[in-house]
Amino acid sequence: MTHDLNPDPGSAQIRLSPDAALVLFELLSRWSSDEGASTPDEACFESPAEIGVLHGLLAELETQLSAPFQADYPLLLKEARDRLRDTWSGRTLRD
Repeated sequence: MTHDLNPDPGSAQIRLSPDAALVLFELLSRWSSDEGASTPDEACFESPAEIGVLHGLLAELETQLSAPFQADYPLLLKEARDRLRDTWSGRTLRD
């Protein structure tokens, strides 16, 4: 998700819609907070590298998104979730 002028030939870029970026930011923020939210069990990860990648993704989203720092963030998040909900309603990661 970085915008390097000379990207590594082996690198990958991920493009997200504004709604998807906001929902992903909230999920990763919730997982990384100390506020008692449920998080994936340790058994979900095969390597600490996977957790590091998720933290890196969260850090990158923090540099690109302004909505999480706006006063109406809860409303913006709800609207983004509502717009995406119908696309994924009733599905799991394994569908």
